[in-house]
Amino acid sequence: MPSLNPHLVVQNIVKSFPKTGPEKVLNSISFEVSQGKILGIIGKSGAGKSTLLRCLNGLEKPDTGKILFQDQDLTDLSSQKLREVRQKIGVVFQSFNLLSTRTVFENVSFPLELLKLSDTERQKKVENILNLVGLSSKLNAYPGQLSGGQRQRVAIARALVVDATLLLCDEFTSALDPHTTLEILRLLQDLNRRLGITIIFVTHDINVVKELAQDVCVLDQGEIVEQGSVESVFTNPNHAITQSLLSELLKNDLPDFLQQQLHLEGKENDDVVLKLIFGSQTSTKPLIANLIQEWKIPINIISGNLDHIGKATFGHLVVSLKHQGESTEKIIKYLTDHQVGVEKAGYIRW
Repeated sequence: MPSLNPHLVVQNIVKSFPKTGPEKVLNSISFEVSQGKILGIIGKSGAGKSTLLRCLNGLEKPDTGKILFQDQDLTDLSSQKLREVRQKIGVVFQSFNLLSTRTVFENVSFPLELLKLSDTERQKKVENILNLVGLSSKLNAYPGQLSGGQRQRVAIARALVVDATLLLCDEFTSALDPHTTLEILRLLQDLNRRLGITIIFVTHDINVVKELAQDVCVLDQGEIVEQGSVESVFTNPNHAITQSLLSELLKNDLPDFLQQQLHLEGKENDDVVLKLIFGSQTSTKPLIANLIQEWKIPINIISGNLDHIGKATFGHLVVSLKHQGESTEKIIKYLTDHQVGVEKAGYIRW
């Protein structure tokens, strides 16, 4: 994913924990993120997502490889220099990590106290960032008086109050309900537009990637198995892990009754069952109608779903049609030529 204006460059980082075994938690991880971009890193539990984020923040040092942030290699800095650089990297955690005995103002002000800013400077910065995250009326409230979404907004404000240019988010929606999650995602998109901050987040929830990310890296067993724009990866998933995660989003698994009847080899009078993936360029085109009209064959639509990535629409259909050998292959070619992903699920006799 080469970037024209890289804000962060990760080159072949490897990380293992010898005390827990020789297996590499991260293996040859490489990617770039441009200034102002939003990158989602997704994978199932144990994929190495949180370890990767800790390496990006300098909390863990990779065994080998480089992490270039603002043209400085985080893996090769002294402790003092690393602390200085990390002032431009904000971090938001799942558990908020707020100080319960401090007010909202005091929680957000805490990093500025460490920087020894004057009272006037702190007041101005805290009020400004709290206004941006929609909490100016909660200045003197304590964390225990806030909802989960409000506490996460405080955590985001605290991460950004030091004028951070990179925001790292670790499973930051896991403790939130769906409605509040959507509010936080909209907030981060707004902050990205207003402040131009670069955002990198890790999650196991593909819905969060769909709603927030512009680019995505799919992590599996410590390796990036797929990466690119969210639209390109979601509409043309190549790796089994990506396909599995996408199934959760589109709910495009075959119905149970259909799976029980499928067989792998087509026989006379069978239907072939196809799973079709439509990207933004094809989701609004009448390809199925054109196919029926041009090929003069009935097509049975079994199930389907449409979703969106920003303004781009994508989705899937599960269809069946008469298995006719060479004609079936021509139909598949027609669909793939029109940028429709096609997976032959098997054969069925109705």
